[in-house]
Amino acid sequence: MLSSLKMRTQVIKYSSLSDHQPDYHFILGYFMGLATCPVLIPFSRWFADLFGTVNFDECHEIDYMNAVLQLYNTQMEKVMLQDLKLPAKCVLSKKNIEASLAKGQPLPQWCSGMLKALEFIEHRKLNKNQKQELHSLKDLLLGYTSVTHAKQAFSIMSADYQYIAHESKRMLATYICNTIYYMRFADDDLSEFDCLLDGEDEEFDEYGEFEDIGQDAFEGFMFTVMTESGACIKTVLDEVIGHIEDDMGEAFIKENTGLFWGLHQTRTYMTLRSRRARLNFSDGNLAEAIDELQELLVLNPNDNQANRYPLFNYLILAKRWQELDKLLLTTVEPSLFVFSAKVLSCYAQYGDCKESNELKKQLKKANKYFERYITGQNKTPEEPPEFYQPGEKTEVFVYLNMAGKETWRSVEGSLFWLRKK
Repeated sequence: MLSSLKMRTQVIKYSSLSDHQPDYHFILGYFMGLATCPVLIPFSRWFADLFGTVNFDECHEIDYMNAVLQLYNTQMEKVMLQDLKLPAKCVLSKKNIEASLAKGQPLPQWCSGMLKALEFIEHRKLNKNQKQELHSLKDLLLGYTSVTHAKQAFSIMSADYQYIAHESKRMLATYICNTIYYMRFADDDLSEFDCLLDGEDEEFDEYGEFEDIGQDAFEGFMFTVMTESGACIKTVLDEVIGHIEDDMGEAFIKENTGLFWGLHQTRTYMTLRSRRARLNFSDGNLAEAIDELQELLVLNPNDNQANRYPLFNYLILAKRWQELDKLLLTTVEPSLFVFSAKVLSCYAQYGDCKESNELKKQLKKANKYFERYITGQNKTPEEPPEFYQPGEKTEVFVYLNMAGKETWRSVEGSLFWLRKK
């Protein structure tokens, strides 16, 4: 077994003799990417991909290759032990972030190496959660490959991109750990979180994740609250959200209002609050659902969760036209959700007028399938699709799942008027 220093030295020498000549930190990141893949990548595939052709002195061939394999095995063992620390030199300086992200520096090299290895993953074989986790991780890693990418990835509203970059860097190992879990272990039984639903108290860490119950139990909890309903689920949601808010503290919330989705550690919190809004609506608590969604838009004006879409319909159901029109002024997108809200707002307040008829034409043009499904001429599937395509039937199905039909029925005469030429 080689010492760490000897192993590093021989790996660097081996790389220098190869066509690709990958940097040592690039190699370390590459191995972390291999560990993230849901299936084992054969040596014959990754070795050539990483090094290319190698022209070495035959007397050192075995020694150098053994050093590479030892480094590979060491990295894999660390993953299995959940020892997912970035190399010590992969730092992000608070005084000079540009220097840390300059070409050839350890952090950009490590992230580039991991991104390269992640190319082995076949997206078509992933489930929805795996695709989302992988996409988020790739975006995050890309942000640390150069200053230009960092500004693109971490610039949110008027916030200094450096602050967001440092906050996300602090949690990078955790994001990688979560992605590895989704890639390799997420199909395991997640039922051990049942204890929380029975009222047992658990501890939360400072980022809103569960500290003691383990990743499996946490995933079980998220699956339960995102798919089940009822008073028990609502009670648990209230308690969990309250715990997270207490741990974050008022100062943190105030300082980061407007940036919440950009800070990955707050995404669980945002997801749970959005779910609570939907449950409040289902329980007939329309005002509470509206308040929740409006607060989420304050925390994250970019609205990566698309909370504005159900909020449009909830405001229409509540006949809160001024608030709806104000929200629509901040939303510029040619989607079914926006056009539908504009049409109903105009028709409800001004009737069958020139403006409402023009908006109706735009709505029908945006989605040619909408009229037949909203008026009941065509039947909708029992379950909404996981994804939708603008202008297609799937967009209509998602809209209807957000109380779309109830919203149109709440505006007297709107469905009959919609069918008029």
